[in-house]
Amino acid sequence: MDPRRPEESLALLLAARSGRLTRRQILSRGLALGLSTPTILALLAACSRGGETPTAPAPAATPQPGQTPTGRRESTNREFVVLFFGGVPDLDPQSAYDNQASALFLACYEMLIKLKGESTFDYEPMLAREWSHNDNFTEFTFKLPPNAVFHDGSPCDADAVKRSFTRFLKMGRGPVNVISRFVEDPDQQIQVVDTTTIKFVMTKPQPLFLAAMASEYGPLIVSPKAWDEHKTADDEFAHDWFSQNIVGTGPYKPVELLQQERFVFERFEQYHGERPFFDRIIARVVPEDATRRQLMETGEAHACAYINPEDLLAMKQNPNLQIVEYDTTEVDWIRMNYARLNAKARQGFCYAWPYQEVIEKVLRGYAKPINGPIADTVIGYDPSIPTYTTDLQKAKQLLSEAGIKEGDTFTYMYSSGDQTDAAMAQLFQANLAQIGIRLELQQVERAALLELAYGDTPPEQRPHFMSGGWWPDYNDSWNQIYPNYHSDSVGSKGSNAMFYQNPEVDRLMNQLKDAATEDEIRRLTGQIVRILTWDDPAAIFYAQIKKATVLQKDIRGYVPNPIYINSYNFWAMWREAL
Repeated sequence: MDPRRPEESLALLLAARSGRLTRRQILSRGLALGLSTPTILALLAACSRGGETPTAPAPAATPQPGQTPTGRRESTNREFVVLFFGGVPDLDPQSAYDNQASALFLACYEMLIKLKGESTFDYEPMLAREWSHNDNFTEFTFKLPPNAVFHDGSPCDADAVKRSFTRFLKMGRGPVNVISRFVEDPDQQIQVVDTTTIKFVMTKPQPLFLAAMASEYGPLIVSPKAWDEHKTADDEFAHDWFSQNIVGTGPYKPVELLQQERFVFERFEQYHGERPFFDRIIARVVPEDATRRQLMETGEAHACAYINPEDLLAMKQNPNLQIVEYDTTEVDWIRMNYARLNAKARQGFCYAWPYQEVIEKVLRGYAKPINGPIADTVIGYDPSIPTYTTDLQKAKQLLSEAGIKEGDTFTYMYSSGDQTDAAMAQLFQANLAQIGIRLELQQVERAALLELAYGDTPPEQRPHFMSGGWWPDYNDSWNQIYPNYHSDSVGSKGSNAMFYQNPEVDRLMNQLKDAATEDEIRRLTGQIVRILTWDDPAAIFYAQIKKATVLQKDIRGYVPNPIYINSYNFWAMWREAL
């Protein structure tokens, strides 16, 4: 324990071991006491494991095919149909920074570890069977199962895992920051100890590394054999091929990939882990809200995470459905084009947004106001920052000072088929019309919106506004802000879709990346958020989101997670015989 405040440190340790404090309370109090990060992580381990060393246990023995847990009444219907609201243009898990893509990936690709249940701090095996780290969090060792193979039949050993991470880091697309924050040189920092053991060596203590490794964005293992077979002189990482094909180690392998229509997966019989219940998973692309609701109510589909709030309220009355609601780390915003709108204009548009109407009439209680891009459930949130409210006179004044005249026209782009986005856009359009500004609404297919947002089309060719939102890949404010608002994340290098570039924000983010105490995290995060929200607005931040997943009443085993939003723990779900 930290020798500077031994009495308080000892009291915190005893409270952790007795279970009287939550993990978040331990983290907050430990940082406030000035404890070292390794000490705090040890306390968190004590909270969940009674003080044992934080090493994952080996999983229970794998059941034989067809084995049924005692007392479980399983249905003979082993097909699971899930609904998406749009296509998935990029199936490369080390490139796609897209929620629907990640939901697919959890069926067919694997991280080394995953978040456990509803926790954002605890982990359990995925590809790795166990793991450990040294006392100062500079070395992390993972043990792989000896029988793991990819869908193409090639072995998934430690060398394959290293090659997969090397591809991810050197390709440098989309979610690369999730791991590049910790590993800059995969050749030196990733070591193959033996066939089933791989070690990651850090240049400094990195207590957040395990959290990042459990992210569903980026650190998924792809087949080096497929990479070798499909790379070209112009595409050394075979990204073009992986964007249309899937070769992982997950419990399901693809049999049909129609990226704008449906995805069909069947159980992978050579899977190294526990045999999942469902034989077949079908993800259908259904852009229309009304059709998704109809398919759920008729029983033709079994799960959907994309139901608008108004329909959710009605579907709660349906006895054949279960609605699983949960709090999230998601913040939604409207991206504003940094190259086409000056700071005064962006401030004016922030005042023109219909905040209260959106929360009450569109989101219908599945959201609450927010004061920036950081949810109040994420480390670094600062409640002292003020929140915007609608003020059309202030908006008109600022827009006039920005050089915008009555009758000027601006463009707002959102995904077609989404009634919630459409309703918000129309309310914004109506507000602007009251002060003489025209807003042209552009509905596009979701795939086209993603290709524009995460591609390299210059900002001058992008709309003035684009609907969006985000949640962190792991519980950390830097990880929420960096991919969206650092100048290094523009275009295909991240998710900075409107090319926001503020040198002071970049400087503060670079400091936040290595912040060691909660006070420092909160101070730096607060400074960044004030700039992003008030001084040099990047977006219209309007809501922190509460989510709901709709399931047929016979589906069991579904567990939502505040970070794995809109995703499914396919490996643990099953259907009960009613």
